[in-house]
Amino acid sequence: MSDEKPKAPAAAPAAGKGPGILGMILPALFAAGAAFGGAKIAGGHQLPAAAPEHAETAKPPGPTLALEPFLVTVPDANKKNHPMKVTIAIEFAEGAKDAKEEMLKGLTPRIRDASLTYFRSIAYEQVIDASANDKIRTELLEKLHLAGMASAERVLITDLVVQ
Repeated sequence: MSDEKPKAPAAAPAAGKGPGILGMILPALFAAGAAFGGAKIAGGHQLPAAAPEHAETAKPPGPTLALEPFLVTVPDANKKNHPMKVTIAIEFAEGAKDAKEEMLKGLTPRIRDASLTYFRSIAYEQVIDASANDKIRTELLEKLHLAGMASAERVLITDLVVQ
């Protein structure tokens, strides 16, 4: 005779009792609403169109003088020299008196001298910095203006190799 009580079987989970249809649809509705709201907000933030009076129009290039490549050594911060090959072209203003082809060929030695003088004065770290290309173009253009090429409008760096 034992005093043991018979154990009742464990209650089995009721079939079909899960999150229910509302539990599945409600998160889907919230996700769809969030996606729709995000798309509406993102679509509402458009960049304003540039005003016609401030819009820059690209001018066609004037006469261009492509120079032979320059070979220069540029020193780094530790005074170690690095060989550099650079090829440039100079765009001149359309209709400028010194921008005729025969005049441009006569200016080549002066342009090469001003360019070589400038390239020998810059540091290796400046040359390898891609963001400094605009600064190099601007400074070289200033040197060309000082050397007598007042009608030079743009310096194009067509090739630049540094070791």
